[in-house]
Amino acid sequence: MRRVAPLAISIPLLLAACANSGNSEGGAGGGDLTGVTWVLDRASMATLVEHVPADARVDVAFDGTQAHGVAACNSYGGGYQADSANGTLTFSQMASTAMGCADDVMALESAYLQALGDVTGYQVTGDQAGLQLTGGTAVLTFQPEQPAAPLPLEGTEWTLTSIAKPATQAVSSTIAGTTVTLSMEAGTAGGSGGCNRYHGSYETDGEGSLSIGPLASTKMACEQAVSVQEAAYLATLGKVASYAIEGETLTLSDASGGMLLAFSKALR
Repeated sequence: MRRVAPLAISIPLLLAACANSGNSEGGAGGGDLTGVTWVLDRASMATLVEHVPADARVDVAFDGTQAHGVAACNSYGGGYQADSANGTLTFSQMASTAMGCADDVMALESAYLQALGDVTGYQVTGDQAGLQLTGGTAVLTFQPEQPAAPLPLEGTEWTLTSIAKPATQAVSSTIAGTTVTLSMEAGTAGGSGGCNRYHGSYETDGEGSLSIGPLASTKMACEQAVSVQEAAYLATLGKVASYAIEGETLTLSDASGGMLLAFSKALR
């Protein structure tokens, strides 16, 4: 599998605000997009590429102001506006990581993101039984993912997957070959910053509020890029004000609600 160094990129998705074909004759509107992770079905993938990679996954979720998901290889996200009465969508500039995957996976990702740029409308069917994005040459059909029970914040070892800059919406993955971890239990937070071990205190109300620090770490020498990443990670932990857990994904945000860090359950 081909790998490239992680790099934050921006993908503009300009979606015209006009009604979709399902509403062109006075349909019931778009419906509620939020509260569900929508997974693209393989039939839709087959309209995008000649060969659909085995186990490929493309998804999107909407939280009211932000859309985010996985585009076969990379994570992507950005702001959006939806008119549920008319079934129209407008996305702001989207940000994406830039990891490299197998050629067929990257081909699917490229085709999907291009198809998103053609979307002009949406329709949620039934009681969130399905979602269709329309407006381009391909109709993208999604099914709701059955959510897994969220893992507990405390007592779970988390591995860092994404670092975000809320001011610019840039999202980057960790440096290849580094593993950054976080665990919290009984008021003590700690883990690996990618080179050094760190520890410190944390406070949470168990209902979404979280503060971490002050933190201390060991002083091992690291490669320059790893040291820079580690310093940025530890500084970012000090800005955390809240957390959210969906299944096996932990997201840490600042006081304004901007995403700072995303983690997944550590593999053992």
